[in-house]
Amino acid sequence: MKWILCLLVSAVLLSAPLYATPQYTEAECILVKQQVADYKRRLGNSSVYTIQSKASFDKHCQNPIQQTARLSEPQPSQLTDIQNVATANHVANVFLPTKSVGLAAKPAEPPSVLTSMLKPMLPMLILAFLGSLALAYFKKKLPQIKGRMGENLVIKALEMHLDQDEYSIINDVTLPLEDAGSTQVDHIVVSRFGIFVIETKNMSGWIFGNETQAKWTQTIHRSRHYFQNPLRQNYKHTKTLSDLLDLPHELFHSVIVFTRNAELKTKLPDNVGHLDEMASYIKAFSEETVTYKLKLRVIKHIEVVKLKQGRKTNKQHVDYLNKKQSDRMPS
Repeated sequence: MKWILCLLVSAVLLSAPLYATPQYTEAECILVKQQVADYKRRLGNSSVYTIQSKASFDKHCQNPIQQTARLSEPQPSQLTDIQNVATANHVANVFLPTKSVGLAAKPAEPPSVLTSMLKPMLPMLILAFLGSLALAYFKKKLPQIKGRMGENLVIKALEMHLDQDEYSIINDVTLPLEDAGSTQVDHIVVSRFGIFVIETKNMSGWIFGNETQAKWTQTIHRSRHYFQNPLRQNYKHTKTLSDLLDLPHELFHSVIVFTRNAELKTKLPDNVGHLDEMASYIKAFSEETVTYKLKLRVIKHIEVVKLKQGRKTNKQHVDYLNKKQSDRMPS
């Protein structure tokens, strides 16, 4: 009987530490076991993390708590031991229970239908907005862009057809007016045979007009647009130059150049035409009316009286034209 009693006492003494140590639940033990396997695979059996995880499993998973419908809150001693292992390597946190074990996590609120639709479309909406701004700016600047393109074509044609030693070409001249406004001259060609003032029209479609009409007509398919008679427009340029340079108006010749996209449908004066025709028109003048000395003085004087080129001058000129246009409109 004594030996049986000794065995019972020994069994109680050996099992006391086992039952005194807090045990994890079955689910927690599965997670810790997976952690041990993960550390063995990545760090090896001798890693401190592997040893700590295995010790935790051996200590707290000898008699796992049976899983119930709702897990009980882990004891503080359990959490402390588990978190000590978790802090050793942040990767292991995914395997370890926290204080919220057993509590149902509050699901995140799903985004609204409008938010779900707009979020993937946001980059497209931004691009569309920027594109609309660029298009509006381009439309606003289109007449100015077309005008510059036409002027560049005329410059190249003049330089190609006219002898540079005989004809001096001055481009894009803004002249002051008596009413504090300004007028812009596309090109001035100074030669011994006269001073040619060129107005460029970079237009397309059919062009109808004559010398006496205040407005000429541009027809593109079935749409019609009206624009100021360029002969009258250029007369103002020649008269302004004549007054500023204090020279007889007879020395100035008006030339109207349409680019090749325009089709002139009515009989127009000889000083109205396309590039090649107007270059020939200028070279047809052979009588010397301007001495070489006067030619140099005219070129120098134009450089003196013209307004400085730049954005400020262009803006002031546009503002002046807009004001003149609004003054003409009936109130």
